[in-house]
Amino acid sequence: MALTNAQYQARWRKRNLIALTAPADEIAHRLATMDDRVKLALIVTLLNQRLNPKGGRCRFVRDDGGRGRSGIVRGHKYGTGDCVARAIAIATEKPYREVHDAMIVANVRYVAAGKSEWARRAKRRGGISAFHPDHGVSHEAYRPYLEGLGWRYTSTKELPRGEGIHLRADELPGGRLIVSLPYHVVAVIDGVIHDTSDCSGAGRRRIRGYWSAPA
Repeated sequence: MALTNAQYQARWRKRNLIALTAPADEIAHRLATMDDRVKLALIVTLLNQRLNPKGGRCRFVRDDGGRGRSGIVRGHKYGTGDCVARAIAIATEKPYREVHDAMIVANVRYVAAGKSEWARRAKRRGGISAFHPDHGVSHEAYRPYLEGLGWRYTSTKELPRGEGIHLRADELPGGRLIVSLPYHVVAVIDGVIHDTSDCSGAGRRRIRGYWSAPA
């Protein structure tokens, strides 16, 4: 027997609406089981802004991820483009050299496959810069490594202008994160940036997404 319009509406409310008068653990469980992680990220942002309306910018801690102790020499005099290896080492608490070596392997595999314009361009260019993580690592190259560790990616770049998430403590969830920015990747731990420089742009820099640690 077909449902009436009132029955359809009641079923929709039961599946999709969350009563704020419900116990906190029940609300949290409903939010955590939602498929739309972008909406969940926005909800976290709104809650953080309500609970911490002042001083929502990320604090900054200078951290090279252990490169200085790794024995790997600096790439060139203008600095080292090892942000991917550095962020992963900091967030996952793995030794820098282990992550750095893993990124070399990831780059070799990705460039050899040649499925993207970035990989094809690196293949044509050749030389150490095509594979060395000090010259950058594509998101698609390091994705399998993080997924193998159980990390999960939440993309936010599809959000409309004015509704995006920025590199701010009151807009990001807590815990250990690897945040993807345009041309940069950074570790953020409980709202604190761990990097060689403050890349937050005074809290105005919009992010493309973030990797979160397994529960």
